[in-house]
Amino acid sequence: MMNRKQERKSAHGAATPMSTLLNKQDQYNTDRQKSEIRKTVIEIFDLSLRLQETTDGTIGWIDWREPGIPCVYVEYHGATAVLSVKIWENGFSAEQRPDYSTMLFLDNRNCMIEAGYLKEKLMGLLEERRGSDNGKDDSDHN
Repeated sequence: MMNRKQERKSAHGAATPMSTLLNKQDQYNTDRQKSEIRKTVIEIFDLSLRLQETTDGTIGWIDWREPGIPCVYVEYHGATAVLSVKIWENGFSAEQRPDYSTMLFLDNRNCMIEAGYLKEKLMGLLEERRGSDNGKDDSDHN
C-alpha cells in the first residue's frame, strides 16, 4: 500500500501529455521568432544610426540634401507592428521618390526575408560611406 507521499511522487512523475509538449514547442518557436524579429529591427535601427555617425563616431546632424550622402528614414508603427523604411541613396530630395521603400509587417514571418535584404542594403551603404570617408584627412577615423 502506498502512503500519500508516494502517491504524490508517482503522480508528479507521470508522463507529460503530447499536447503539452507540442504547446511548449509552439511557444518556443513563437518566442524564438519574436526574438529574431526584435533582433532584426534593432539591427536595422543601429545600421541607420551608424549611417548618421560623423567621422569621430558621434551622431550628429548631417545635411542629407548634400549629394552622395544617403538618407535613411525609419519609423516604427506600434499600433500595427510595422517598420517603415525609406532610403534615398544619393541624398534626400523632396521631389524625388526614395530609391528603396518598404513596410515590414512584423507579425508576418515573410518579413524576415525583406528585412534581410534591407540589412544588406544598409550595410552596403555604410561600407560605401566609410570608403568615401577614408579619403578625408581625419586622424580619429580608422
